[in-house]
Amino acid sequence: MPAEIRRYDDIMQQSTANMIARTDKITDYNPGSIAHTFCDTLSRIAERIYVAIRQGYNDNLRLVPYLFFGFTRKQGTHANGTVIFKRGNPLPTRTPVPVNTKVSGAERTYLTTETGFIEPGALLSNQIKVKAIEHGKNYNVAALTIDTIETLVSSDIVEVTNPYPITGGIDTESDAEFDERFKIHVNGLSGTNDYAIIGAAMGVDGVRSVSARNHKPPLRNVFNMSIYVDDGSGSATPETLDAVKFAIEGDGTILHQGHLAPGVEVRVLPPQTVQVNFDIFVDIFRADLAETKAEIQRIITEYVNSLTIGKSVIKSQIYARITKLAYVRDVRIISPAENIEIGHDQIARFNSAKIDLRETSNE
Repeated sequence: MPAEIRRYDDIMQQSTANMIARTDKITDYNPGSIAHTFCDTLSRIAERIYVAIRQGYNDNLRLVPYLFFGFTRKQGTHANGTVIFKRGNPLPTRTPVPVNTKVSGAERTYLTTETGFIEPGALLSNQIKVKAIEHGKNYNVAALTIDTIETLVSSDIVEVTNPYPITGGIDTESDAEFDERFKIHVNGLSGTNDYAIIGAAMGVDGVRSVSARNHKPPLRNVFNMSIYVDDGSGSATPETLDAVKFAIEGDGTILHQGHLAPGVEVRVLPPQTVQVNFDIFVDIFRADLAETKAEIQRIITEYVNSLTIGKSVIKSQIYARITKLAYVRDVRIISPAENIEIGHDQIARFNSAKIDLRETSNE
């Protein structure tokens, strides 16, 4: 069993007793004395050290089962997308937009990852790739969110925006997600079952959720299984799909054996997006209408876009989140009339919300 954490009072009492036992020249150990202050300082430091050691022990002990399998936590990914820069007036010269040009919007910052240009006679640049400066889903933003140029650029460039949503940002894997993926990994150690295939797909960097569907008889007389992959955006890039397919199929080498039995054919696809629209009526008390509407839409958007492949939209979950707002008195979700069932090959994503607000008394 791990040693108990020693607390301040116990350490202070023992350190004072040791000092008394080792010297007869110091006689004043009362609060405020030099000896008391010395023992007090050391005792407080020692207590913090005990706590830190115990915390480190607990954290590392939890990782022991995973280390035996070489199983590590997946780190988050950076959101990415494209932006377009705009001139104030067309010019006969070509204006470059350098790599690492910093742009921002909604208190989130991104860097261009390639050189872009505004061609002679044009007002707009080509679509230039950008990447969030930090990982996490917080950097996934809607179209037209980016509006500020942080870096010095050519004086003829006056605006920037993102014509499409910035997507693909994923948070570092949570404890619950880590444990669930480990269960799939252990169940798939035989190497060729559904757990093994899903586990291999989930192990690819950037993958947030996976669904598998067996086909008996084979789909189109070819595919025995379909794998659906989401990278946090509600879809997946061709690069991510290729990486998942490689993780599942391997290349026949000892290092990359894959997880398929001979003759099994799989296809790897992004899920179908189910666009979700809402019509909601909310009673509020003493709240700014515009801010309230924006906050409710944020809550709905965050809930729906956090759902993974195959997870249904549950109205009670939305109701519970909105009613936590202190100024909300009642919520009526008019549409959808029922929970939205999502198939194994689908993923829900927020599309729009009609939010009607009514101010009420506090009764």
